[in-house]
Amino acid sequence: MTVSSVEQAARPGQGRVPLGTRILYGVGSMAEGIKNTAFNVFLLFYYNNVLGVSGTLTGMAIFLALCVDAVADPLIGSLSDGWRSRLGRRHPFMYAAAPPMALCFFLLFDPPGGLSEMGLFAWLLSFAIGVRVSMTLYMLPSNAMIPELTSDYDERTELVSWRFLFGWLGGIVISLLAYLVFFSSAAGERDGLLDASGYAGFGLTCAVIVGVSILTSALGTHHVIPQLAQPDAVEPFTPRRFFREARTVLANPSYRALVMAAIFAAVAGGFADVVGLYVNKYYWELATDQLAFLVYALIPAVLLAVVITPALTRRFDKKRAVFAIGAFAILIAPVLIFLRLLGWLPPNGDPILLPLIVTHAVISVACVVSVGILVGAMLADVVDEGELASGRRQEGMFNATISFAAKATSGLGGLVAGIALDAIAFPRGADPGSVPAEKVHALGLAVGPGLMILFLITLIFVSRYRITRESHRRVLADLERRREKARESGGPL
Repeated sequence: MTVSSVEQAARPGQGRVPLGTRILYGVGSMAEGIKNTAFNVFLLFYYNNVLGVSGTLTGMAIFLALCVDAVADPLIGSLSDGWRSRLGRRHPFMYAAAPPMALCFFLLFDPPGGLSEMGLFAWLLSFAIGVRVSMTLYMLPSNAMIPELTSDYDERTELVSWRFLFGWLGGIVISLLAYLVFFSSAAGERDGLLDASGYAGFGLTCAVIVGVSILTSALGTHHVIPQLAQPDAVEPFTPRRFFREARTVLANPSYRALVMAAIFAAVAGGFADVVGLYVNKYYWELATDQLAFLVYALIPAVLLAVVITPALTRRFDKKRAVFAIGAFAILIAPVLIFLRLLGWLPPNGDPILLPLIVTHAVISVACVVSVGILVGAMLADVVDEGELASGRRQEGMFNATISFAAKATSGLGGLVAGIALDAIAFPRGADPGSVPAEKVHALGLAVGPGLMILFLITLIFVSRYRITRESHRRVLADLERRREKARESGGPL
C-alpha cells in the first residue's frame, strides 16, 4: 500500500462518524434482515409444507445455494479490496446489487403453477442463488466499510450496533407483515401459512423493501467515498492473487478463532432457524396472531442489546463481554424445551405459556444480538492487526472469508434440518395439534441438547481470540508510526 492509500485509510479514524451517516449506513442492513427472515423462517416451510417438495430436496436446494454464495464471498471480497474506480472500492458493488436482488426475491416466492417436484427444486435453487449472491454483492463491501470509517475501538461497536438495529428491524417488520397481512386467517379458517396464495405478495413486498434499503444506504454513504481507502496500484485479479490474500488473512490467529467460532455458530443457527417455525407451530401450537405477538417481543430485545452492548465494550474488552453473554445464552436458550420435556411447563393453550415464551424470547434474542454485535466489532479490530502484519488493507477479504465459512456451514444446518424432518417422518401440511405426540417430542429433542453442544464449542473457539483494548491501541500506534514514516519518505511502506 502506498502513502496516499495509507493516509486515506487513516483519515476516517480522526473524528466521530456523524449520526446521519451512521443511520444511512445502517439502513442497508434491513435488506439482510429481511433476507435472513424470509430464508430462515418461511422458505423451507413454503416449499416443503405448502408446495409439497420433500424436506430433503428443499434442504438440499437451500444448502447448494449457500455453497454457491459461500464460494462467491471471497471472490467478491478480493475484487472489492482491489477495485479502483471513481466510485471507490465498495460502492460500485453496492449499487449493482439492488436490481437483481429485488427481481430474484420476487420470483423465488412466485413459482409458476404446474411445476413438478424437481421443477420446483430447480426454481428454488436458481433464485435462491440469485438472491444470496446479490445480497453478498451488497453486504460484503458494506461491512468492509466499518474499519475504514473509524479506527476507534468503541465506535466500531456503535457502528455495528446500528447495522444490527436496522437488520433486526427489517426482519421484525417483514415478520409482522407476514403474520398479520399475508398469512393471517380468521377464526375457523385454515392456517394462512398453509395457503399458497399469500406468498407472492410476501415476496413482492420483500423485494421492494430490500431494493429500496440497499439503494438508500449506497446513496446515503456516497459522500464518504473520498475518505475511504483506495489502492494506487491494483494487481490484476488472478487465482494466484486470490489464494495469496486468503493465506494472508488466515495467518492471523485471532481471525482463525473467529472463523472457527462462526462455523459452529452457523451450523447451530442454521438448524435452529429452519426448525424454529416448526417448533412454534407444532411444539408450542401458537396461533398466527400469537406468532405476531412473539415478533413484537423482538423489538425490546434488539433495543436492549443495541443500548447495552456499546456500554459493555466501554467497560470491558470485547472478548470478555462476548464470552460472558454467550455462556449465559447457552444456559438460557434451551430452558423451555427442557422444562417441557420434563413435564414442568403448563400445557399448550394455557394463558401462562405465551408470556413465558415471550420473556424467554426477549432474553435469548438480546443475547444473540449482543454477541453478533461484539463479533462484528472484533472482526473490525482484526483488520488493523492484519494491516500491521501484511501492510495491506484487506477489509473485504477478512469479511468474506468468515462469511464463506459461516454460510457454507449454516447451509449444512439447513440441510440437516430438512433431513431430520424427513427422518422423523414429520407430516407435511399438518394442522397444529394434529401431529402425533412422539413426533413433537422428537422435534424438541433435536432442538434442545444438540444446540447446547454446538454453542459450547463456539465459545471454546472465541476464548482463543487474542486482541484486547490495550493490544489494539498498540496496533494503532504502530500503524500510525509506519504511516508517518511513509509520509516523510514519500514512498511505499
